[in-house]
Amino acid sequence: MSEVVKEGVVDYVVAIPARYASTRLAGKPLALVGGKPMIVQVCLKALASKAKAVIACVDHEEVVKALEPVDTENPRLQICLTSDKPRSGTERIAEMLHLQNLDPETIVVNVQGDEPLITKDHIDEVASLLARSGADMSTLCAPITTISDVFDPNCVKVVLDKNNFALYFSRAPIPYERDNFMRGVDQVTKLEYTHYHHIGIYGYKAKTILDYLQREPAPLEQAESLEQLRLLHYGMRIAVATTDRPPETGVDTQADLERVNRILASEHQS
Repeated sequence: MSEVVKEGVVDYVVAIPARYASTRLAGKPLALVGGKPMIVQVCLKALASKAKAVIACVDHEEVVKALEPVDTENPRLQICLTSDKPRSGTERIAEMLHLQNLDPETIVVNVQGDEPLITKDHIDEVASLLARSGADMSTLCAPITTISDVFDPNCVKVVLDKNNFALYFSRAPIPYERDNFMRGVDQVTKLEYTHYHHIGIYGYKAKTILDYLQREPAPLEQAESLEQLRLLHYGMRIAVATTDRPPETGVDTQADLERVNRILASEHQS
């Protein structure tokens, strides 16, 4: 699967932040994915992992109701009703950490509530990587095989050092292949170097996320609109594992929802 060591048991929890009032897809956590509310599907994927607990960090009573049947059947699932104040999933998890009074050393894997096609292997992988690397954060990437993705600002790229720690994340094409790209995007017929797409699943200790929110946003973070750049700005290390089986992208729009449902329907028929 990747370079993450699979021996040993890592003690960790999964946190799933989900915002009800999504601007691009109203009531997104309750949107039906494979016939079930999306938040339910994501929680079920997380419950298939080796996490000792899965904590749904939600901000609406209707989402709580949707999760109650799963909560009844799965003692590892916890529902944490947060306020509507958090501006990001990171802030919502931080509020949950305070409400649940989690130990600062607890390893937390952040799985976004709009990633219904994430797998248990991806989740376990990120937790294992954090534990063995000693990094402040762990995450995943996958090789980019489509040239247009390299130039797509919605496809976040990452470059790594020789020890597989992140050097930088960007919406721009990195590394920039000078001799290849300078002729123009339309003239690029193949990639001369390996480019990596960052997969937005994170592992960190509870204390790291609380420390992160106490720090001023970094200029590069604001320029790229990428939260993880704050950690690099303050000298923290992000370990990155490469997977050859990346999950499908998540759900931001109605079109994404339809695409995910087509994928699930196809898998069900096969």
